[in-house]
Amino acid sequence: MKIQDNILLAPYTTFKIGGEARYFAIIKNIEDLKDGVNFALQNSLPFFILGGGSNILVSDDGFDGLVLKMEIKSIDFRYLEVKLPNEGGVEVVAGAGENWDDLVVSTVEKGLIGMENLSLIPGTVGASVVQNIGAFGVEVESLVSWVEVFDIETQKIKKLNNQECNFDYRTSLFKKSKNLIVLRVAFQFKKDAKLNFDYIGIEELLSKDKITVQDVRDVIIKIRKERYPNIKDIGTAGCFFQNPIITQDEFKELQKIFPDTPHYDISEKVKIPIAWFIDKFGWKGYRKGNVGVHKDHALILINYANASCEEVQNLTNEISKEILEKTKLKIEPEVVFLK
Repeated sequence: MKIQDNILLAPYTTFKIGGEARYFAIIKNIEDLKDGVNFALQNSLPFFILGGGSNILVSDDGFDGLVLKMEIKSIDFRYLEVKLPNEGGVEVVAGAGENWDDLVVSTVEKGLIGMENLSLIPGTVGASVVQNIGAFGVEVESLVSWVEVFDIETQKIKKLNNQECNFDYRTSLFKKSKNLIVLRVAFQFKKDAKLNFDYIGIEELLSKDKITVQDVRDVIIKIRKERYPNIKDIGTAGCFFQNPIITQDEFKELQKIFPDTPHYDISEKVKIPIAWFIDKFGWKGYRKGNVGVHKDHALILINYANASCEEVQNLTNEISKEILEKTKLKIEPEVVFLK
């Protein structure tokens, strides 16, 4: 493993924004990771694990520590013929640095049902469980069997089962605890799994009599390409804000002001698709300087060219302030800030 000095981070993120990391190293295996962590600890440096850079906004001043670029890769189907406890099916183990959509492709090619609704989400396997990614009615937590991590405090490797990961909406134990670094993730594909195409926008596009997992993936890709900007052409971190989850009482108060507010019931709480309000208040398609809100998707902020982190933060503050003042909804960023 080679530790480099003063590496510009913007090219390593899909937002294409950010200053230099004081130190930078690429992690290919567990020994590289241990060496990197020990270098940081011995020099009293903060460190950050970087995946695909698709859900991050880096400070214009960069990061005064060590950035470890996770590239531990593998997709293991050794367990294809082994029945899992009580259910049967398939278990697929992938390295944390594996490209997420490459993993989805490999499972779809084998006819495994479960990941297809998460097609074309940018990022890595490790980040998928840190963030508990979700789309089109599916969250990754529903597929996770176990997660292998490196514990910085004990310097040991351990496995955590699904419940121990403390998954919640767009978060997990790994997002809250900086002592655990994801190494590998095992995904369980149930033998009797059924395709999920009930989400609005999917079912009407599937007209075939016999729908395959590849059909669902194809439709998801079509929808995503229509809704989301091509990150190769512009800078974006994907959906910038989390959808707020509020109590039933809070929702009733919100309905008094905005009776037609769309919502999704989650147990005893309510999830609000905040893009509806961002659009309603005229932000969709808005541009200020080098940054703006995507014309077709109100949750996506765009770096048109040479935008700064400060410009992005100013725009998000303006949007958040208006949402709070008019709806009393406090919206949080889904994107991770590195400074």
